[in-house]
Amino acid sequence: MIDQLPEHRALPDDVRMRARQRLSEGMRPAARNGRPVLIAAGVSMLAAGAVFASQALIGGSADVAEPPVQHNGEFVGKDRGIVNHVEREKVAPDVLARCAAAATAHTPVSEWVPMATSHKNGTVLTAFRTAAGVFFCANTATTTTISAPNPAVPEGRRQVEILFTTPTGAMAGIVSSDVKFLSLSQIAASGQNNTMPALVDGLFLAPSGFQKAENGTKALVNGEEFAVRGVPKPTASVVDRPLPPAARDTAEAQRFGACLKDRAVPDPGQFAHGLTAKVSATDTMITGRFGDLLFYCRDAEHDPSAGMVFDLDDLTEFRGQTIAAMTAFYDFKPYKVNEQGEYYDGGSSSAAAVGLVLDPRVASITYTSPGTADVPATLGNGTFVLAAKLLDRHPDARVVVRDAGGNVLETITPQNPS
Repeated sequence: MIDQLPEHRALPDDVRMRARQRLSEGMRPAARNGRPVLIAAGVSMLAAGAVFASQALIGGSADVAEPPVQHNGEFVGKDRGIVNHVEREKVAPDVLARCAAAATAHTPVSEWVPMATSHKNGTVLTAFRTAAGVFFCANTATTTTISAPNPAVPEGRRQVEILFTTPTGAMAGIVSSDVKFLSLSQIAASGQNNTMPALVDGLFLAPSGFQKAENGTKALVNGEEFAVRGVPKPTASVVDRPLPPAARDTAEAQRFGACLKDRAVPDPGQFAHGLTAKVSATDTMITGRFGDLLFYCRDAEHDPSAGMVFDLDDLTEFRGQTIAAMTAFYDFKPYKVNEQGEYYDGGSSSAAAVGLVLDPRVASITYTSPGTADVPATLGNGTFVLAAKLLDRHPDARVVVRDAGGNVLETITPQNPS
């Protein structure tokens, strides 16, 4: 438990934005005693999309079913049910059919009662109830994974039981009724392996979680952190919708494949290499795509970014009809720490827009800002990287999208991260 928080100090906008992206990419400074640990913990939860980060730190109430809340003018998060696209008591007919076909130890499908469905980053996760207990079914584009019914009921306060994990990182289970805020992370590498599930009627659903949870997982519940015991090994998946794999026949495609390795990526073999863009002397951004899913990693001499999948819905900072992108930071410098334990003179002040091309007519993407030279993006296989002075956030800065003839298809005003 944290007994006392430091006094509130507002962070500059650019520091907040860089910290959010840095930590969402899994690049948190190592924990130390003192104030920076508290700041890192709060921002880390925010970076994962947390609501009520400050309440979680001090153990106060935090109802994730409520709309987003701002605390002390600092951070705004999103409802976990919205982020994880939760629908109560619903299941799509195709999802039900696939789950039923993969079931081996279940009552007839007519007895299945759908409790909730959640989808994020290429995985649909559904909870069902039968007389024998609760079970879960995860669907990706090519696989179905289903658990056996479990009659478990949480007993006591702050209870979290993980009942289901998949080979590609989906997770689900049950929680006690007092749990209002839940974050799960891998004990060994929490910065790069964490998730904030949706809480729905005594269940938690994390369609986009992390792998190897059985090797050690910790939970942050209502401000208290503890190890989760008895995490099951991943349930074997059934390949029920096979697709031909994406090519890995070039050196760059093989380098891209290495980014996918040991990451919580649904259908990793389906992601095609997009481009490999060297954005500085030390950093290279690598992209991939499968449908409307973007995969991104950053190879670097310091603080590389582990591979992550992003839904089209998450690409909101440079969003139009023809392209959609997020902000990704690079050229991180090691932090220094003063005698008071405060971090300074580190992090990143360089950013790029990384995203998807949504219109086949797109031939060029250019960043324009008054007083500076135009900066063109690098495009490849339906993805793009635009490394420009995005953090200047000039009110008249624009992203101009053109076709092969030079005709303007769209002009986009960059948005601040939300």
